[in-house]
Amino acid sequence: MGAVVYKIGLPENNGETIHITSFKECMEAGHPITERYPRQCRTPNGQTFTEEIDNKKDKSNLIRVSDPQPNQEIVSPITITGEARGGWYFEASFPVVLVDWDGLIIAEGYAEAQGKWMTEEFVPFKATLTFKAPAYKNYGTLILRKDNPSGLPEHDDAIEIPVLFRDTPKESAEEDIETGRERGGCMVTGCNGQVCADGDVITTCEYKSEFACYEQAVCERQDDGHCGWTLTAAVGRCLQELSSP
Repeated sequence: MGAVVYKIGLPENNGETIHITSFKECMEAGHPITERYPRQCRTPNGQTFTEEIDNKKDKSNLIRVSDPQPNQEIVSPITITGEARGGWYFEASFPVVLVDWDGLIIAEGYAEAQGKWMTEEFVPFKATLTFKAPAYKNYGTLILRKDNPSGLPEHDDAIEIPVLFRDTPKESAEEDIETGRERGGCMVTGCNGQVCADGDVITTCEYKSEFACYEQAVCERQDDGHCGWTLTAAVGRCLQELSSP
């Protein structure tokens, strides 16, 4: 059975092997960035790195969302309300983005301040987004980004609200449920489980230490329709540790 094979550590840059282990390294190397959220960077050898968004720290002292609440069912149009400190705005507004389960943007717009925004105090905001519910998987994320006219990454900030799409058809209980590592008909194969492909692939059994890192990667279809590895932050850290002296 034919298959597209993605190998680890393919030679780049005139024969020298460049070990890219993170979204930042991929971006700095000049590889293409996808227009989805979080952003993804893809290397020529099929590796995909996802940008890490810091949403762990409490942002309630910067922005508070009244509606929708986390994991609330939403329909189009959705009205978003809450309050944010003046520093979250620029010219009385800030960006709002709605993405599906795969990070693809399905709606975007701006939240408008409902009062004077040039203050350090909280200012109410309101936004309305019109969207078409995804046909597949009923969950997504609402992202409220701090407006950053400077474009400098150190000034970026955002809060993410998980939401459910009421109008997305419910999946049948009889449908195949994808595993955490294999998605979209792709499978982990090869002697050491180092290959992500459409079907079984015969490889040599030479073992490399970085193969263990890929146990935390996702084998799924990439933007070009081929099966390939989507690398998580955990994989990047693992590869970084292996490459450290």
